Amino acid sequence: MTAAELVSTVRIAEVYRALTGAQARRAGPDSWRGPAKWRGGDGLNVSMDDSRGVWRDFVTGDGGGVLDLIMRVRGGTRQDAVRWLADITGATLDCRAPSSSSRPEYAEVQRRRRDVPYFADAARFMAEGALELLSSTDPKRAAHTTLLAALRVAPEAEYRAWLDERPRWAAALVSAGRARARRLQMGLASYLFSEEANAARNPD
Repeated sequence: MTAAELVSTVRIAEVYRALTGAQARRAGPDSWRGPAKWRGGDGLNVSMDDSRGVWRDFVTGDGGGVLDLIMRVRGGTRQDAVRWLADITGATLDCRAPSSSSRPEYAEVQRRRRDVPYFADAARFMAEGALELLSSTDPKRAAHTTLLAALRVAPEAEYRAWLDERPRWAAALVSAGRARARRLQMGLASYLFSEEANAARNPD
């Protein structure tokens, strides 16, 4: 297993719990909030997104992926973070680096994997919206129900199929998914900060 494959198998909220001993609070289907234990923080100022494998500390501005979180809490290098993650998951690492000729292809594969959650979110939103508008007897419903089933079972395979058959649509859905994720993150942060501010002004 490569380091990239290892990272893709874990949920960042579970890595956070292993690092800090704290259980994050659910803030959405795949999002969590927790305190920055490593700097003595006690507010829910750290956001985590399991679907994208990213985190952000809204107080300090720190953030990044799974390995960045491990390095922020434990220190050390990226290689140290990979070894620690392998140890706690019981994974066996393939330490061979991609050859120079395969690096561009490897980078493209990793980029596409990062795009899958955005594609799946936007495609799901599109299909569910269409099903709400179409009548129960409309034959077009079949395509949307098929898409939803494919996204539940194998979103990465569905994304690859769209890239091969409808690359412009695939790119548009990824862009839409990214925009939806940003809006959700900003809205959630605004709401949680306002709740914390209200609690500070009106303590029980």
